[in-house]
Amino acid sequence: ERLEYIEKLKEIAQNLLFYIDEMGCDNKLSILRGWSLIGEPSYGEVLAYQTQRRSIVAGYNYADKKIIAPLEYSGYTNTEIFNQWFEEHLCPSLKPKTTIVMDNASFHKSSKLIEIANKFDVQILYLPPYSPDLNPIEKVWANFKKIFRKVNNSFEKFCDAISYVFNKILSD
Repeated sequence: ERLEYIEKLKEIAQNLLFYIDEMGCDNKLSILRGWSLIGEPSYGEVLAYQTQRRSIVAGYNYADKKIIAPLEYSGYTNTEIFNQWFEEHLCPSLKPKTTIVMDNASFHKSSKLIEIANKFDVQILYLPPYSPDLNPIEKVWANFKKIFRKVNNSFEKFCDAISYVFNKILSD
């Protein structure tokens, strides 16, 4: 399946190819490494409970390295949220005949989503199963979380930290 997918990508104009994905973070995200004496474990403080969850969904064009139609919201992604974002934010910002690449999350597979794609004359191409490495926006989200872990505790409000990091990534 991976080879078939890669062959399909070769047929698509890069300026008409957008990758989408969702990313979530909560205030439990913390630094993954620390300093300690050789042979000694490193300890740090983390919250024992989750108090806030924020999610972001966006599109990404690898050819020009631009994020489009970002939407930040509280909670987890579901079919209703995803379809609304797809119809109201993503599709209006795309040209007809654009191909949108996404993973196989259940909320990416609704019949309503196919209707919306047809309405805007865009195509959906699903990644092969278990292939996040073939979705360039995953690297954007990994960078987001890397920066977020470093700055989260610097902000009084969790949402301010998310906004800071997202604006930093958009400007890079």
